[in-house]
Amino acid sequence: MAKSTWFTHEIMSTQQAEDLIKQYTLRNIQTKKQLSADYTGWYVSALLPEYKSEPRQSYVWQNPMWR
Repeated sequence: MAKSTWFTHEIMSTQQAEDLIKQYTLRNIQTKKQLSADYTGWYVSALLPEYKSEPRQSYVWQNPMWR
Protein backbone atom coordinates (compact mmCIF):
# COMPACT_ATOMS: atom_id res chain seq x y z
CA MET A 1 0.00 0.00 0.00
CA ALA A 2 1.34 3.39 -0.95
CA LYS A 3 1.30 6.27 1.47
CA SER A 4 -1.05 9.14 0.71
CA THR A 5 -0.22 12.82 0.67
CA TRP A 6 -2.29 15.94 0.03
CA PHE A 7 -1.91 17.56 -3.40
CA THR A 8 -3.22 21.14 -3.68
CA HIS A 9 -4.32 22.60 -7.01
CA GLU A 10 -3.89 26.27 -7.90
CA ILE A 11 -6.64 28.84 -7.35
CA MET A 12 -9.67 28.20 -9.54
CA SER A 13 -13.24 29.39 -10.02
CA THR A 14 -16.20 27.87 -8.18
CA GLN A 15 -17.36 25.91 -11.24
CA GLN A 16 -13.88 24.53 -11.92
CA ALA A 17 -13.52 23.49 -8.28
CA GLU A 18 -16.89 21.72 -8.28
CA ASP A 19 -16.04 19.86 -11.51
CA LEU A 20 -12.67 18.77 -10.13
CA ILE A 21 -14.21 17.57 -6.88
CA LYS A 22 -16.82 15.62 -8.85
CA GLN A 23 -14.07 13.89 -10.88
CA TYR A 24 -12.17 12.95 -7.72
CA THR A 25 -15.36 11.72 -6.03
CA LEU A 26 -16.05 9.37 -8.93
CA ARG A 27 -12.62 7.81 -8.27
CA ASN A 28 -13.28 7.62 -4.47
CA ILE A 29 -10.55 10.12 -3.62
CA GLN A 30 -10.94 12.30 -0.53
CA THR A 31 -11.00 16.04 -1.33
CA LYS A 32 -11.14 19.40 0.49
CA LYS A 33 -12.16 22.80 -0.87
CA GLN A 34 -10.84 25.98 0.76
CA LEU A 35 -11.54 29.61 -0.04
CA SER A 36 -8.44 31.62 -0.94
CA ALA A 37 -7.22 34.33 1.43
CA ASP A 38 -8.32 37.14 -0.90
CA TYR A 39 -11.77 35.56 -1.54
CA THR A 40 -11.24 35.40 -5.31
CA GLY A 41 -11.17 31.65 -5.84
CA TRP A 42 -10.88 28.18 -4.37
CA TYR A 43 -8.07 25.79 -3.54
CA VAL A 44 -8.88 22.11 -4.04
CA SER A 45 -6.80 19.51 -2.21
CA ALA A 46 -6.91 15.78 -2.91
CA LEU A 47 -5.46 12.91 -0.87
CA LEU A 48 -3.51 11.01 -3.55
CA PRO A 49 -1.30 7.91 -3.31
CA GLU A 50 2.45 8.46 -3.49
CA TYR A 51 4.75 5.71 -4.77
CA LYS A 52 8.51 5.30 -4.44
CA SER A 53 9.00 4.88 -8.19
CA GLU A 54 7.15 5.95 -11.30
CA PRO A 55 4.84 3.43 -12.99
CA ARG A 56 6.44 1.31 -15.67
CA GLN A 57 5.75 2.20 -19.26
CA SER A 58 3.45 -0.18 -21.14
CA TYR A 59 5.00 -1.54 -24.32
CA VAL A 60 1.76 -3.12 -25.56
CA TRP A 61 0.95 -0.33 -28.00
CA GLN A 62 4.51 0.55 -28.97
CA ASN A 63 5.95 -0.53 -32.30
CA PRO A 64 8.91 -2.94 -31.73
CA MET A 65 10.94 -0.87 -34.20
CA TRP A 66 10.89 2.09 -31.75
CA ARG A 67 12.36 0.18 -28.80
